[in-house]
Amino acid sequence: MHRSYKTLFAFSLLIFTSAGFASLYDYLPKDVGPTSSRYGGIGLIEYPTARFQSSGNLRLGITSRYPYEVTALTATPFSWMEATYRYTEVKNQKYSEFESFSGNQTLKDKGFDFRFLAWKESKYLPNVAFGFRDMAGTGLFSAEYLVASKRFWNLDATLGLGWGTLAGQGNFSNPLIKLRENFRSRTNDYGQGGDFSLDSFFSGEKVGLFGGIEYNLPFRGWRLKLEYDTANNDPASSKADRSSPFNFSLTSGQRDMIEYSVGISGGETFQFSFFMKGDFGTGSIVPKIDPPINLKVPSQKDKNRLKADPELLYGSINANLAVENIYTQGISLSEDEITLTINQAKFRSQPRAIGRAIRVASYLAPDNIEFITINTMNADVELSSTTVRRENITDYLNYKGSRAEIWNNARIRAPEYQHYKSADFKPYVNFPEVRTNIAPALRNMIGGPEAFFLGQLWIRINNSIKFARGLELSTVAGINVYSTFNELKTASDSVLPHVRSDIQEYLKEGKNNIQRMKLDYIFSPYKDIIARLDFGLMEEMFGGVGGEILYRPFNKSWAVGIAAHRVRQRDFNQLFDFRDYEVTTGHLEIYKEFAKQRIIAQLMIGQFLAGDKGATLDVSRRFHTGLRLGFFVTRTNVQAEEFGEGSFDKGIYFQIPHDLFFTNYSTGNVFFGIHPLTRDGGALLVQHHSLYSITGNTSFYELERDWQDILD
Repeated sequence: MHRSYKTLFAFSLLIFTSAGFASLYDYLPKDVGPTSSRYGGIGLIEYPTARFQSSGNLRLGITSRYPYEVTALTATPFSWMEATYRYTEVKNQKYSEFESFSGNQTLKDKGFDFRFLAWKESKYLPNVAFGFRDMAGTGLFSAEYLVASKRFWNLDATLGLGWGTLAGQGNFSNPLIKLRENFRSRTNDYGQGGDFSLDSFFSGEKVGLFGGIEYNLPFRGWRLKLEYDTANNDPASSKADRSSPFNFSLTSGQRDMIEYSVGISGGETFQFSFFMKGDFGTGSIVPKIDPPINLKVPSQKDKNRLKADPELLYGSINANLAVENIYTQGISLSEDEITLTINQAKFRSQPRAIGRAIRVASYLAPDNIEFITINTMNADVELSSTTVRRENITDYLNYKGSRAEIWNNARIRAPEYQHYKSADFKPYVNFPEVRTNIAPALRNMIGGPEAFFLGQLWIRINNSIKFARGLELSTVAGINVYSTFNELKTASDSVLPHVRSDIQEYLKEGKNNIQRMKLDYIFSPYKDIIARLDFGLMEEMFGGVGGEILYRPFNKSWAVGIAAHRVRQRDFNQLFDFRDYEVTTGHLEIYKEFAKQRIIAQLMIGQFLAGDKGATLDVSRRFHTGLRLGFFVTRTNVQAEEFGEGSFDKGIYFQIPHDLFFTNYSTGNVFFGIHPLTRDGGALLVQHHSLYSITGNTSFYELERDWQDILD
């Protein structure tokens, strides 16, 4: 269980930074918000409720009730949807029926739970939700339910119907049988999992009636939970003997920070839980103290000097923007317009970077300049062009105008040509340009059969050598400090080429490694088209040669691309040796963004690393804070029996922006991915410098989305 605490400690570095300064309200009774069930999602003790967290909420925690210890990660991508990844250790059973294979390993079960809001609470009607436990899992905890919750002052009452393991000792016939006879039968086999057993949803002879209350006690943030339990709470052994059908617990904590509870289940079994949580979708946890550079309007004498000496003007703009970590790549003057090409990696919001460049140009440009154009660049390719009226900027800075007025008069488009190549002013770059960053980093393996979390602390060395515009050699190497990967013992049993399932050998033998050493050439042959050629050690497991081309119309919310590579598998030590296996992999890539919902969908169709053919669907939601929650699923022509445990590839991930926790803006992210099993079917080549990510936040609708930051 100590390894679960390690994971909680790592997550606490994210959560506890949300604690601010004390105020009077900190000493009054607090509402801790919706609380968790033993399975990780919002609920009573064993059962779910119809309550939901606000969108963008994340929580990680452990619950313990012998013989089960559950580590759960729950995300709320929408206010009407909750998703939970659950890792359960069954302490009284072995990992396998073969003792020589299991050793001392206990049984581990992994599964996904989903819950959806069907009806929102009103004055007379309750919140109504339905959900699925262990969806596409092994079936050990498989269940479906329909639940309603209604608040009466300090009392929240819940009543629901459960199918599967939640039916338990139910004495009620399944009402859906009257609609269709197929609802009578349910597959109860515990297997390798992975399949969506649609025929078993809401099926079975019986259903269970469950209910409970959650009462706000007149103490600081404490709640009493009491529920009537008819479920099968010991599905691993099919033992459901209890001295009482009631469970109770006391729960407390602090809203958007921590939650803890203790209780008794079935009249005799002690249980406790501890969760850390945070709201990462609403706004920055730490207030920003990173205002625009404070410039004064030049005197008339200085204005005359700047107008008479363009080099002085260009140098002044270049120097002032560098203070903001914005770097000019080209400046040009015409009769009534000044054009700047900028490159920056500080601001996630492109309008914020554009606005700060506009401020500087507006203060320093000669009086005859009426228009200011800012071209944004990434990977040495200009991706967007924004022209504003100078008088609109001046009015806004003097509290006479608005962002809407600036937007209405702005001209936003894809660059007609790469301005920096013919600019009047070009900053001198001494190629080759070398950059090196050395910092501690963490590698991890989450959800494996040996433990929920195994990891390595290592020194990560990032080095890039830019030989010319668009031509760069990027290298990532690691030096081991401390590792628990030696505890990995489960060898691959895959019948497919071991393109991913030998991950344990890579982690154990590659503690000191070269993670990547790749030469990229990125360029834009035509408007709205960007291309990449690459060669070298692509990732930890493969090296080779290939490329990608992407067509992303500036005014559209879709894009299409093609990527193809010929690769060979690297040796386990991840240096310069290779194994015998090689393959051609490539995909047609289709992207679609749904702006109003902030949803990004990606579909990749083609051949994967094991030679199997199929498609991957990746869907995520991006919040205005930069938080991103997503999932992916892959189906190929590999049969479930060949794929092995899990039946098909799937996973969830989230990335939390660094700058939520700091007073300054930055573009880095903390990334966590939950991949229940590392199998060989549906394996994708890791794409460093993905063209879609390079062009991110630069299309018309993305600039419109973030326009409120234009002069922030």
